[in-house]
Amino acid sequence: MSNILTKIQGISQLYHVSGCTDAQLEDAQNILGIKFPKDFVDYVKEYGAISFYATEWTGLNVDGYINVVEATRIEREMNEHFPSDCFVIENIGIDGLISVVNEKGQVFSLQYDRKKLVCENLSEYLDMCIARKK
Repeated sequence: MSNILTKIQGISQLYHVSGCTDAQLEDAQNILGIKFPKDFVDYVKEYGAISFYATEWTGLNVDGYINVVEATRIEREMNEHFPSDCFVIENIGIDGLISVVNEKGQVFSLQYDRKKLVCENLSEYLDMCIARKK
């Protein structure tokens, strides 16, 4: 089991949908024109999308603002500075601040035209999200 799946499994009060299929994953990547990093692929294949401690991660097998394709397309339409190699992992919900992940798996905060590296990978970002509870 991958490190990120082990960490997600250990979250109390975790809500999730069912995992996605390979076809759903491939469709999402084709629509967005990007390749998801391994951590994200492992996560959505097992959990679809997750919510915990007032944190909601985008994913697949869900509709609306938490669907990674829909969330990313909306942000791309609204923000001309949205990086083409990224997708939305979380909408922080404060003053246009979102967290995005690039094809290498690095996580950035993005607020309009300001992009800042937050973590080197999604597993580290998960640790930050879990720590919000405290």
